[in-house]
Amino acid sequence: MILIGLVPLGSGMERLKSMIINHSSQVEIMRNIYNENIDSLATRPLPYREYDEQQSWWEANKVSLSGYLYEAIEQPGEIIGFLILRDRGGFYTPTFSLSKCEWGKGYGREIVYDYIKKANGPLAGSQLKSNAAICYLNKQAGWKVLATKNEGSELVELLIHPGLASGVEIDSLVYKSILGYHGI
Repeated sequence: MILIGLVPLGSGMERLKSMIINHSSQVEIMRNIYNENIDSLATRPLPYREYDEQQSWWEANKVSLSGYLYEAIEQPGEIIGFLILRDRGGFYTPTFSLSKCEWGKGYGREIVYDYIKKANGPLAGSQLKSNAAICYLNKQAGWKVLATKNEGSELVELLIHPGLASGVEIDSLVYKSILGYHGI
């Protein structure tokens, strides 16, 4: 077992409501937020997605994905962000983003805590070292940096989180799988 320190999570969803993505119109909302934020998501080269490409990607991958849209409780019906959790077999990888007009309102923290709960197991992720906001949120949520690498002109930190189900222990095989996912 590999021990990783765990920071207690916040009280959870207080200002956001999540809904499962299960329709092509919801995939389109996700695509628009993704494309709007591609520069801040790009810890690996990510393509701009056209409508047909995104719909095809979703259909081909949805067996290993859990997708969610978020709306602010005080703005019913207005989608402000998305989350994709990919099951990698023993661990999960999250991708999330908020509409740019919603940045700085504290919603990111709620989504981070929500995806840790939704994954209910170990997670692997990455962050741009230059993105101070996400680095701060991830540190507060208990993510640990495994390594740093160059990706183009950016420094990318490769991360691990024990999740909730395993407490502070990650099975050594899962840990090795996470290292393999990161190319370490």
